[in-house]
Amino acid sequence: MRRRDRREAPAAAREETVALRRHLVSSGLAGRVATSPRSTVQNCAKMAAGHDDYHFGLSDWRTATADDALDAVRALCGQVRTGPDELDGPGWIDPDLTLLAVDRQRRALAALAESGGARVLLATGHPTGLLAHYTAIARALQSADSELLTPLDDAFVRHDQRGRPRGVRFTDGVACLFDGAALLHTHRSVYMEAMLDALDSRRPDLVVGDHGMAGAAVERGIPTLSIADVNDPALPVAQVRGRTDGVLCIDDNLPPRLFVPVTEAMLRW
Repeated sequence: MRRRDRREAPAAAREETVALRRHLVSSGLAGRVATSPRSTVQNCAKMAAGHDDYHFGLSDWRTATADDALDAVRALCGQVRTGPDELDGPGWIDPDLTLLAVDRQRRALAALAESGGARVLLATGHPTGLLAHYTAIARALQSADSELLTPLDDAFVRHDQRGRPRGVRFTDGVACLFDGAALLHTHRSVYMEAMLDALDSRRPDLVVGDHGMAGAAVERGIPTLSIADVNDPALPVAQVRGRTDGVLCIDDNLPPRLFVPVTEAMLRW
């Protein structure tokens, strides 16, 4: 690299970081976010109580209190205001912590791509917000000779409480919950657990996902890059306990077009 390029590269990287931070705040992906502190506090209590929609398949709820969960959210997101006149206001995700997590995921994906031949399983419980992000990662990893795993594609895993079938469908390399006609939102870990059971000895080298799709992988000790909103305490608890280091705290259900700069930054290898 020419000497001038060596000077310009760090400057360009700083400009890109500043621009991404500005976008995070202006879009509501980080900084002041729509999720209220009340939702965060309530979900911390639900996780500690072992609610199936909030422990994400992680066993930490058995030994974590609601205060432990709230402290973990603060560690990854910054302040959580809990005053009686603050609970229903906007939430907060520290944009600088988000930037650090984006870069950590970028470095992990770059290292995986460089190694070549890695087995990767991508899955989302939030297809309305995050599917496009994951499909871009899937295509990039596939172009770097990674193997995209697709266990139980188009297979029904269970029935819900009303007897309706629920299964897994892969869309452009990313597993989603589906009911035979539509992709669905889910916090549950049972679908990732079923996919990992189906893979048996063909354990993924990396899982990329969110909600229970990520939590179930972390629980089994699989390296995992995950996304968590400020009211998703299970994954922050796992990170502060040293079970994962790949949690990205960010609003997980804004229009996908707003996530594009995050995806681009993460794939800037």
